[in-house]
Amino acid sequence: MKRLSAVVGELEYERVEKLVRAGAARSVADLVRQAVKEYVDGLGSGRLLVFRDVSMAQARREIEDYLSKHPGVVWPDEMAEALGIEYRVVLQVVRELTAEGKVEVVERKEEVVAK
Repeated sequence: MKRLSAVVGELEYERVEKLVRAGAARSVADLVRQAVKEYVDGLGSGRLLVFRDVSMAQARREIEDYLSKHPGVVWPDEMAEALGIEYRVVLQVVRELTAEGKVEVVERKEEVVAK
């Protein structure tokens, strides 16, 4: 086992003690362990996204490749997640591709449609 340490305010500590006295946990340490586990499990239920640092040229190549392999409606946030490229970079590339007539943006739904 590893030890974690944290400093909390007086009010938070009092609330923790009240919960322990009410039977929510066997001890303050037990309640903290439960809270950390629940919090970490909650974070694990969503995906932790890690974006790569890529040049605009590389991002464009990857986005064009992605669009060629996923015809039809494509959401920019889905591309960002799938490619690991920051959303703002994806949007910039989509704007360029739109200006060049390579994709069209469906304004009503904010979707990108590969041509």
